Amino acid sequence: MKATLRSTFTILIRSIATVFLSATLALGANVTLQWDPNDPAPEGYRVFVRESGAGYDYANPIWDSINKDQTTTCTLIGLTEGTTYYFVVRAYEGDLESADSEEVDYTPAAVAVNQAPVAEAGSSHNVYEEATVTLDGSASSDADGSIASYLWTQTGGTAVALTHAATAQASFTAPIVALGGDALTFRLTVTDDEGESDTDTVTISVLKSSSTDVDGDNVPDVLDLFPNDPAEWADNDADGVGDNADTDDDNDGMSDTWEETYGLDPLTDDAALDADGDGVSNLDEYTADSDPTAVPGNTVPDAPTIEEVSPAETVSLTPVLVTAAYFDADNDDHFKSRWQISTDSDFATLILDKTSKVQLTAYEVGKMVLDVDTVYYWRVRFIDTDNGVSEWSETATFTTIAPETAGDANLDGIPDSQEVDAYADVNEDGVADSLEGDIMSLNTVEGQTMVGVEPSSEGITLVSVESIASDTISDQTVKMGFGLIGFRLYLADGVTTATVKISFNTRVPADAQLYKYTEENGWQVYANAVFAANRKSVTLMLEDGGAGDEDGVVNGVIVDPSGISYATETVESDSASLSTGASASGSGGGGCFIGTASGPSNTVSGPAAWMSMILLGMGALFAAAFQKVRK
Repeated sequence: MKATLRSTFTILIRSIATVFLSATLALGANVTLQWDPNDPAPEGYRVFVRESGAGYDYANPIWDSINKDQTTTCTLIGLTEGTTYYFVVRAYEGDLESADSEEVDYTPAAVAVNQAPVAEAGSSHNVYEEATVTLDGSASSDADGSIASYLWTQTGGTAVALTHAATAQASFTAPIVALGGDALTFRLTVTDDEGESDTDTVTISVLKSSSTDVDGDNVPDVLDLFPNDPAEWADNDADGVGDNADTDDDNDGMSDTWEETYGLDPLTDDAALDADGDGVSNLDEYTADSDPTAVPGNTVPDAPTIEEVSPAETVSLTPVLVTAAYFDADNDDHFKSRWQISTDSDFATLILDKTSKVQLTAYEVGKMVLDVDTVYYWRVRFIDTDNGVSEWSETATFTTIAPETAGDANLDGIPDSQEVDAYADVNEDGVADSLEGDIMSLNTVEGQTMVGVEPSSEGITLVSVESIASDTISDQTVKMGFGLIGFRLYLADGVTTATVKISFNTRVPADAQLYKYTEENGWQVYANAVFAANRKSVTLMLEDGGAGDEDGVVNGVIVDPSGISYATETVESDSASLSTGASASGSGGGGCFIGTASGPSNTVSGPAAWMSMILLGMGALFAAAFQKVRK
């Protein structure tokens, strides 16, 4: 006979030992129930389940211990996440069944599906070559966990060596690039604490720096046709041979040495011309080894007549050198005059050597050519239309004014009235210009602008800078928004080229170009210049005695007559006013610089009928009023 269960006994569910969550929602959640064994031991146990608001279906247990050796634990599967379940256990023996145990409830939590992290490689941007670049992935995130690892890899562009590539912030040094620059691409992979990953990419555009000089020839690579050859940088005739090695730079069949000997232009094809007008071309004269400038029977002009200034008198830094009238016995016209200035009475060291077709009997010395409180010697010779060259004039002398009279009492190379304040940082390098030894900054006398001039190649020293009112230039067909700026450089022994960076606190338009001005040729585009990407500076290469050097002689001194012209009528200014601490006379205007391009045929206009001009150096210009060196 079957044993009879006691009429009452209690089944206690001891605990819910473990909850197993399924891998997918479709399988549902799991729960394990465990209870105390009944005494005496029954035939088995049954588990019943209900949901909130419903009753137990005692005819259909959710679990039965048949053939389970009276176990006191069970695992239920397929539960719905977020639903509350109620459980009871009954013991049974044959047809007899106990009352319900204590009721327990359980709500399976929703399945937590891992969210992938989000990689943020930062924004793409431009840098200059040789700059230190940081790749920043610290904005990457993981909504339901944390970033366990970072990995930077380069996917395009010139290969670079990444430092700390397995951290949020990697770095590298931007490579030297070609003139067109290069785009470097990088991929950031982030992995979260659940092993899921995400990627993002960033592009770093490397721009050619205006100051990089790989071969160390003082000519920046952006202007150097032979950036890896320190002996070459230009190729006038584009024949692939640098001008220094090329014996015929204009490829006109006449050697440079021969042309220079006879005063022809070694950079211009003048083979078909006839310098002396004798009916024989320059090339034929070269072939015959005859003088291309000498006309048989020509009488040269008389030597010029001048009188020197009284030794007790002083003159300004832009004196006008004057001669008596030209005379030629055979009535040849006055073609050119050659002017020379020296600090030596024997002219062993030339300060200026200029041959002019325009300034024939009066020559105004340009800004920045002369020093204060210095004795100078000068002379001149005339050249007729048959290239007959007179003897030199007698030597005259003059003494320039003292520094305090010139307006630079503190002798720092900047006019006292144009000094910027101690906090000005025109080149925007984070250091006040006054604390740097290689930059001179000033307030312009027109246009409410600050300009900074600084050498960017080795072996050159910036001596002085000056802002000049635009009404000192004779050609008024072009209006100059910032007035004129002159600067002077000294070159170390053996240095023949100089690279200079000129910064503005104003962005110039994209169509801006650097122009060179001379009385002989008017305005001409100056090719040896490159603007920074932000249009707030321009770097130019100058050659002692060559293009860009106003004094016209290889003497270790460079004075640059050049300026910026653009068709756009307005420019964007980062500063609404002048740097405090110095006054600036002249017109204001705040940034709209407009001038007419009509006028003499030798004026180079911009692509539209209106032009603005910032002059960054000026020499050999006639002023409306001047002080003459008297006869």
